[in-house]
Amino acid sequence: MSETIIDHGYIPEEHAPDPVIGHGDPIAPGKLGIWLFLASEIMFFIGLLGTYIVLRSGSPHMFQAQGQTLNKALAGINTLVLIFSSLTMALAVDAAQKANRGKLILMLGLTVLMAFGFMFIKYIEYSDKFHHYTILAKEGTGAKAKVYIYDGHLEGLDVTVAGNLAVPRGTEFVKLTESVGDHAEGTPAAVLDHKGDRLGVQFDDAKMDKATIDKSKTTPVEKKQIREKTYHINAVRRLVDKNEEINVHTYTLTADTAHAEAGAGPHGKAEGGKEPAHEHQHYDLAASDVNDAVWYGPQKNIFFSCYFALTGVHGLHVVGGIIPLSLLLIQAIRGKAFPAHTEYVGLYWHFVDLVWIFLFPLLYLI
Repeated sequence: MSETIIDHGYIPEEHAPDPVIGHGDPIAPGKLGIWLFLASEIMFFIGLLGTYIVLRSGSPHMFQAQGQTLNKALAGINTLVLIFSSLTMALAVDAAQKANRGKLILMLGLTVLMAFGFMFIKYIEYSDKFHHYTILAKEGTGAKAKVYIYDGHLEGLDVTVAGNLAVPRGTEFVKLTESVGDHAEGTPAAVLDHKGDRLGVQFDDAKMDKATIDKSKTTPVEKKQIREKTYHINAVRRLVDKNEEINVHTYTLTADTAHAEAGAGPHGKAEGGKEPAHEHQHYDLAASDVNDAVWYGPQKNIFFSCYFALTGVHGLHVVGGIIPLSLLLIQAIRGKAFPAHTEYVGLYWHFVDLVWIFLFPLLYLI
């Protein structure tokens, strides 16, 4: 046999039997590969979900309180969107296997549309959290001072350097490298507009003059030197009793509205349905009166770290599904169908949907 190989050469693709089909194994290599990949993904998500469950069991009251700030209605809509996308994906696989090009294009298109719809709703949820603040601030001075908790959406934040001028957050600040008129070297100023090498500024000093100066006479102010001046928030608020101990990092407004002046929940609705909903009101809070300000981003606390980690990783998997779905759709439009590949992508998409079925009750309902 060795002599035959040496004399005539060995061409595997012509002489060797197929390693899978030739041995009677009914599972195609691609399907086996996708199942192994999904097995690794299951272990990955089990680690994330297990960590969340352990942390929640250690602080059940905090997790329950913070979970009330999530929007259950949007999450419920997203659940229906993904369930419907699983149906359209299954129909797309069936259409590909039956070479029904028109139905394949329709079903893949609907699946991609549902995927983008899911991500859009998730964007709305994330945006809501990034603007949601809980602020502990005082009103008045001396014995008449009162402390309120404000819970709502931050509309804007004015900043300053020297404390005389307040401008919207994100405004560029510079300081003079030499005296300009009555303004001494080192005077900070907010940049109002750029005109080539000339800057339109307003000085952050007692005079607060506006002027146009050469850019060469200024240097940027470091971000760490810029501080908050005024919080503009559209919120509900509650008076804090003088004997009340409160941790604003774990606080949400409750159904007890005896001292409430506006709504009773983070979205303008009374918790538990015991009190009628009230409209949010606009408040301007001086930064000097703010004792604590917490935003509901990933750094908020353990619950929101888990929330953004779990939903963020799941969102990345949704995006990871949109890419092959879009490629299959493009090929279907061009007249090509790939039944096996469509089935593999379908298995992955069903897995992504199944993960959300676990995330929805764990984060929003329990």
